[in-house]
Amino acid sequence: ARPGGMDLLHPSGGNLHFLRQARTASLHCRDRERLGVLAQVLAENKGGNLSEEQVNYATVIQTANQDLLALINDILDLSKIEAGHADIQVESFPLAQMLERLRETFGPFAARKNLALEMSAGPQVPSTLTTDLRRLEQVLRNLLSNAIKFTEAGSVTLEVSPEPGGMIAFTVEDTGIGIAEEEQAAIFDAFHQADGTTSRKYGGTGLGLSISRELARRLGGSIRVRSKVGVGSAFRLLVPAEVTGEPSAISSAVPAAVPPAPLGLDRSARSAAPVAAPARRTAPAQPQDEGVSHIEDDRAARSHERLILVVEDDPEFARILYGVAHELDLDCVHTPSGVEALQLAYDLKPSGIVLDVGLPDHSGLAVLERLKRDPRTRHIPVHMMSVDDHTQPALELGAIGYTLKPAARQKLEQAVESLKQRSGNQARRILIVEDDEALRTSIAVLLQADDLDIELAATGAQALEKLGSGDFDCIVMDLALPDASGFDLLERIGSGEKYASPPVIVYTGRALTAQDEQRLRRYSHSIIVKGARSPERLLDEVTLFLHRVEAQLPPDQQKLLRQARQRDAAFEGRTILLAEDDVRNVYALSSVIEPLGAKLKIARNGREAVDMVLQVDRIDVVLMDIMMPEMDGLTAIREIRGSSASGVPIIALTAKAMPEDRRACLEAGANDYISKPIDVDRLLSLCRVWMPK
Repeated sequence: ARPGGMDLLHPSGGNLHFLRQARTASLHCRDRERLGVLAQVLAENKGGNLSEEQVNYATVIQTANQDLLALINDILDLSKIEAGHADIQVESFPLAQMLERLRETFGPFAARKNLALEMSAGPQVPSTLTTDLRRLEQVLRNLLSNAIKFTEAGSVTLEVSPEPGGMIAFTVEDTGIGIAEEEQAAIFDAFHQADGTTSRKYGGTGLGLSISRELARRLGGSIRVRSKVGVGSAFRLLVPAEVTGEPSAISSAVPAAVPPAPLGLDRSARSAAPVAAPARRTAPAQPQDEGVSHIEDDRAARSHERLILVVEDDPEFARILYGVAHELDLDCVHTPSGVEALQLAYDLKPSGIVLDVGLPDHSGLAVLERLKRDPRTRHIPVHMMSVDDHTQPALELGAIGYTLKPAARQKLEQAVESLKQRSGNQARRILIVEDDEALRTSIAVLLQADDLDIELAATGAQALEKLGSGDFDCIVMDLALPDASGFDLLERIGSGEKYASPPVIVYTGRALTAQDEQRLRRYSHSIIVKGARSPERLLDEVTLFLHRVEAQLPPDQQKLLRQARQRDAAFEGRTILLAEDDVRNVYALSSVIEPLGAKLKIARNGREAVDMVLQVDRIDVVLMDIMMPEMDGLTAIREIRGSSASGVPIIALTAKAMPEDRRACLEAGANDYISKPIDVDRLLSLCRVWMPK
């Protein structure tokens, strides 16, 4: 071997460790993909075509499949942590809320085994902690899960106490089977369990404590254990109460096991010791792409009646929006995560949301689509922001506005002010333009509600007169009018400053021709034009654009909306190209997509995908696997983007789950990205976002 090649394989350089982690991630991503397909297929049985015995066999297979999938996910998690890819996102949060979530999660499991579950925090424990909430909860969930699993009678307790030096101790104590003294030094090793029968009797992967120890180090702390066979165990997690920056592994971490000691912690001695006030502990900084921090916000201390949610991964930009919100007498809560944004929208019910498109874990457009499909959140006004221009899909999905970055402060003030205005209780105005009197009246009756001011127009001239005299929140119109075509009216509305340009819903009994659709697209740069061919679909679109709270609608309108969502019009008649070489994935995805009314075309490699995109008359979206023979997905995406069909939407599918994989897909030209095993709801959401309207 050449001397220059020695460094690559030399363990002291860390290269061997890096290669091992990369290889582990690659192998197990593929395994996870295959198991995800199996889980999806087993969970279906939509046709109910299995006998009772076959269902029992399938249940056994699915249970084993889920266990193996959990093992692979744990291996990937540990590999990412050891390789330095575990995101640490520091935020401030109320300790009481976290404890309540843990109590709600584990209370039913403890009750099922007749165990007492107790959680408490000492009087000197700070009410607010500043660390990575998600990772801290991950460690505590593992410790509580183990405590309940290995305890047959008695109790499980979680006690939070202050420690010197601004540290906080979380002690999980149980009255379970205990751990032998000679085993305590090894239980934090990967795949280790106390004895050979433990995994068979209790299940588990043997990786939970390894992951917990590494996460504790990343949070700037450590885990200790004290245990006695037949008496129980006490695991003590020690972390800083307040962290700035992004902690890395602490080289002087306390050993996982400690010298023999009586079970339990000496609470009297601990409470008598002097307790320092919680102090900021600054840990070594991590690379910028290692994780995204939360900014300090108002979730723990509300001071205004209304609140906006800022979903933004740039902390400096988020702080500017935080300041704007306060100037407008609004509280502000911030998150850089799309997943957390959805949960916060459900929990906090904000008056408005500022949503970035380029989030680290989700496309902001997919988050918007899910917000607008959920009856609990679709009424919340959302203003989108991004360095890339996705104005059209964002507004069609129901956003009230779109701001391109970088943006002047005045633009940000206008965006937040628009959210504040939309969240008010003022009546919404809607204009119905229809020459048939009976139909015009029927539409008005269909849409009528106490919070709606409905104006009627029988001609294009009447419509323009009403539009010139005041603003409307939405227009419902037919394309056939006695004095002008609907296209002429749209052109007048979108041509200048004289008329406002609210969303327009074309409500017509006839199917639009390809020529009609092409003409409508001419106005899409200035007007949002959507079609509705049924009363329930019309009501659904109007409710979306007027940001009406579905639960407050009349019962008959709520019933119509439920009917509208049973039929997913977004997929009806669509052509979707799936580029995938694994027949199991093809089968699983076809069983989901085709029942929605879409036609699925299959390409077995990247070359076939490129050829089909160029040959088929119309493809609404391409689902492109990345790891394929003959031509990989990234190369295929680049070729499509350089061809005459460069505008076709492409969603990349990959078994790799690292941030750099997402970047590679987007840089190649994909519109969006989803990792395997595929979350079907999220994939369908992305399809709705990117398929042409």
